[in-house]
Amino acid sequence: MIQLQLTEKQINTIAPDTASIKAATKVFNKTKWEVKKSDRAIWAAIQGSGKKPYLVQIDINDLAFKCSCPSRKFPCKHGLALAYYIAANGFDNISHTSEAIWVKEWIDKRTNKAITKAAKAKKVIDPKKQKKKSENKWANAKKSIEQVELWLKDLMKLGILDFPNKEQTYWAKLAKRMVDAKMPGINTYFNILANVNYQSNWEHIVLKIINKIHLLVQAIKNHSKLEADFKQELELLLGWNISKADLLANEKTEIFDDVWMIVKVDTNTTENLDSRKVHLYGVQTNRWAYILEFAFGNTYFKDRYAEGTLMQAKLAFYPGIQKTRAFVKIKGSQTNVEQNLKPIPNLSKSNKLFTNRINQFPWTFEVHQFIEKTNIIVRDNQYLLVDSQNNLMLIPSMNFEQYLSVLAHSQGHFFDAFVLRNSDGIRLLGFLFKNKLISV
Repeated sequence: MIQLQLTEKQINTIAPDTASIKAATKVFNKTKWEVKKSDRAIWAAIQGSGKKPYLVQIDINDLAFKCSCPSRKFPCKHGLALAYYIAANGFDNISHTSEAIWVKEWIDKRTNKAITKAAKAKKVIDPKKQKKKSENKWANAKKSIEQVELWLKDLMKLGILDFPNKEQTYWAKLAKRMVDAKMPGINTYFNILANVNYQSNWEHIVLKIINKIHLLVQAIKNHSKLEADFKQELELLLGWNISKADLLANEKTEIFDDVWMIVKVDTNTTENLDSRKVHLYGVQTNRWAYILEFAFGNTYFKDRYAEGTLMQAKLAFYPGIQKTRAFVKIKGSQTNVEQNLKPIPNLSKSNKLFTNRINQFPWTFEVHQFIEKTNIIVRDNQYLLVDSQNNLMLIPSMNFEQYLSVLAHSQGHFFDAFVLRNSDGIRLLGFLFKNKLISV
């Protein structure tokens, strides 16, 4: 079984901001700790500025936090400080006892809430209304895509030599049209064109993207001829949202119950929007999944995912060809299961699988893969993944700090790699070494 432990790095990934990390470190250092645990939780009382100590607890099966302090941040500095204590001392060194009343009440409430949520009646879908809604959406898309087709025809007349001189406002106007047309997903390609390095050898990149857009236009125009899985994948690409309620109400929705390794958590922050992508791998199903979430304004993400830990959950998967995007239907607490990991044997096989995926859906940007017996070498100041057969694959996004981290954990030995494949090479998300998951 994979052996995992909570580390300071994992805890930092679930902190709401840098200030919380600093504050939690101070609390951790100055607190006279008296920590207890049960099979479900770990808790402690932390003395704050008032007379009464703050009661802080962590659901160890779900990595959920609760504290009696008035902080609006979540987790608060006291919850993070308790997590730092666990990382510094280890679960095994914390005394086991019966749960305090306030701990038992909270854990029982969480358990009952999860049971109630799972038993909640499903939304009933009217097939006729659903079909009509889909037909209208595709009809609007077919009409709206005409402006993109006209743009492509103008390119045929004018060429692309003027692309390096295009202002950002030019691409912003195109992007706004796609948002207004309710096809924001197409903006992925316009954003690429807007940010191409137009210094040298840019023509190949631009022509490749234009070809993708042309194929997309033709697919939308001929949507009625597309197979169901292909069409559903295209809907996700265009940015058409499917509600969780609709997915759960659909009998064809695939739901998998597994213990999932939290391989990597990617976050991105803009002025008014935070996005988070959680990369997961099932230890029994050998299935990849990713959870994509957004937080607007001053809101925070509801669930916490610590890199390098395990989570038992039933995941509901969005339809399509790739079927990797998912959301958590319900979380469980049983992570002590036997692994059945089946990594890809080498990079040669990896290449074939990646090519097959592109052939299935030509707009595929990236593909998750789990490859066994790999290592990292440096050649001409570039980092490359090497397998047991000496096949090589470029890791363009890797930096020196990440390289040193991999060396420190793997001690230079071969490891099983969790990667994201794309047309430029791979991105190393994490790796498995001596049954321990390390995120990169």
